[in-house]
Amino acid sequence: MRLGSYIRSRVPELLVLVALELLLVLVLRISGMGADFVAFVCSIVLVSAVVVVALGFARERGFWDSLSETCSSLDNARLLPELIDRPEFPEGQAAYDALVSVAKSANDEVAEQRRFVEEYRAYVETWVHEAKSPITAARLALSNLEEDADTCAVCPREVEPVVPRLRSVEDELARVERYVEQALFYARSETLERDFLVRSHSLREMVASAIKANANLLIAAGVTPRLGEGLDLKVFTDDKWLVFMLGQLLQNTARYVRPGCEGWPQVWFDARLLDEGLANERVELTVRDNGCGVSAADLPRVLERGFTGDNGRTHKQSTGLGLWLVARLAQKMGVSVAVDSAEDEFFSVTFGFPANKMHYFEG
Repeated sequence: MRLGSYIRSRVPELLVLVALELLLVLVLRISGMGADFVAFVCSIVLVSAVVVVALGFARERGFWDSLSETCSSLDNARLLPELIDRPEFPEGQAAYDALVSVAKSANDEVAEQRRFVEEYRAYVETWVHEAKSPITAARLALSNLEEDADTCAVCPREVEPVVPRLRSVEDELARVERYVEQALFYARSETLERDFLVRSHSLREMVASAIKANANLLIAAGVTPRLGEGLDLKVFTDDKWLVFMLGQLLQNTARYVRPGCEGWPQVWFDARLLDEGLANERVELTVRDNGCGVSAADLPRVLERGFTGDNGRTHKQSTGLGLWLVARLAQKMGVSVAVDSAEDEFFSVTFGFPANKMHYFEG
């Protein structure tokens, strides 16, 4: 707080003091006092006023300066009352008490919201686990019906149309199961650090696990996985979360197969070690397909939540959540994500894994 600002805030009191001093001069002159005596009395009053202003400024300056500096450097304003002392002057005490009241209200509201989010996340996780049971049971029942239909020789003409329908229902159940799994990982992403175990894993093993988990979907879409160079490299990560992220990319590849693709739809996995021996040493894993890609206008936004772009208008099943969830999880895991694409040619996602596991969770 500057002295000029403090004096301007005391203008009404100073004007009253000036008026009283003029009144004092008038009374003394009427009483017959000499000019020297009147000047002496006025000087005493003036010096007293200056001393009072100086003491008031010195008393209040520390509190207001501390409040201003703390506000400018603090990220969470709710902690403000805990970082400054309660002042001794009435105006500061009123301001401090108001800050305490506001901070308490904000903390209570944040705690309530956190409790609600935690309860909702727990509910989603429970719901997902419960939903998996009937899905698994339904798929098992469909599998049994397919076996019965295949072995039935009573009326082949009636059985033949049934089998494709059963398989179609099974495919839809598999799609529902993928959405349920996505919901589970989304719910857990809020508290990923509780379920995140960083260990050294082979990229080849995690890529193979992701391909195996999505094999039926890739086969149905006619997509052929290609394992390239560098997959024998190891990275520090959580294999369960990374396999899920790779699965989201494979599901996108199967969903956005380009019509009339030269040769056949394919997805390549390649890895390489960069800046070996330097502070930013890292392993990059690139997942690239020859699907329909995205336009240059849509590319900067493909990692945004709910963004589907031009492809979302063509493929009605697009939700815009897969790539966003991948980017969200990667950020929480300390893994960089970069996307590249050319429309009607390819789409690629590159993960950057720090060589030092201490880099994880820096964000």
